[in-house]
Amino acid sequence: MPKLKELAALLGGVLHGDGELEIAGVQALHRAGPGDIAYAARGREENLAGVRAGALVVARDGSAVHANRILVEDPQLAFARLLEYFHPRRPFWEGVAPSACVAETAVLGENVHIGPFAFIGANSRIGAGSEIHSGAAVYRDVAIGRNCLIYANAVIRENVEIGDRVIIHPGAVIGADGFGFGRAADGAAVKVPQVGKVIIGDGCEIGANTCIDRSTIEETVLEANVKLDNLVQIGHNVRIGRDSAISAQTGISGSTRIGSQVIMGGQVGVADHIEIADGVLVAAKSGITGSIKSKMIVAGIPHQEMGEWRKNMVLARNLAAMREKLRLLEKKIKELEEK
Repeated sequence: MPKLKELAALLGGVLHGDGELEIAGVQALHRAGPGDIAYAARGREENLAGVRAGALVVARDGSAVHANRILVEDPQLAFARLLEYFHPRRPFWEGVAPSACVAETAVLGENVHIGPFAFIGANSRIGAGSEIHSGAAVYRDVAIGRNCLIYANAVIRENVEIGDRVIIHPGAVIGADGFGFGRAADGAAVKVPQVGKVIIGDGCEIGANTCIDRSTIEETVLEANVKLDNLVQIGHNVRIGRDSAISAQTGISGSTRIGSQVIMGGQVGVADHIEIADGVLVAAKSGITGSIKSKMIVAGIPHQEMGEWRKNMVLARNLAAMREKLRLLEKKIKELEEK
């Protein structure tokens, strides 16, 4: 078991207390025992009554008092590193399973693991250290970088490019046809071939059952470190800037451009062919019907700046009372007019 001083060195933190204390694992704050380390979130250090943890990770500028503590800049990020340390990723499968179907022209890097019944198509390349789990399908001419993790039953269509350290959760579909149809003279829908591609940057994470459509002829792009929750729909020819995060059940319509470090709550709907500036925050269940050209917080359907939306919501809640007051005023005016 590691000693507390070793964990402090791992985190680059300042140790206060018994550096020789052995730590068995990490645990939630109020479930931790004497052999565990936990963390106290910044601003919540006063809520430590009854905490039995052997050691705490706390903010450098916080007020937490504990016999054994490691002072860091960001306790939550430090705790994430501890979780990685105590729970290292283990390969789902060693080597290539006998039941996996790997095309002869596919190229596998060193230490690639491919689970039972997975499929790797012709001319596809899997980077060193990557894992392809059971039932995943990687079509032809796909490029997957190093140390990626493709979970069970994910589907990666042809000509998709995926960077390093990308995680794709079960059931995600990368590179399905974009929703592109024309209309014949009689009104019948005519499919427009979707021959573009999807490019996913380094460090991205794609949630379970999320779909990212290929473009008609150009590219659908997720820049580095984009995080998509479960059940997100990304339309064709969308571009999402680096370090953005999009919550579950959000839909992004085609040819939209989303800036860097944009954060969207759940069930947001975004219209097509619009632009969203860097750093915009979008509240859950909002409907983005036009471009947002500067950093702000928006909410509502159609979207409004957060302050305006709150004012309008207050007015909406009072509409019934305002209607009744208006009715009484009209009645009094009528009575005065009749005199």
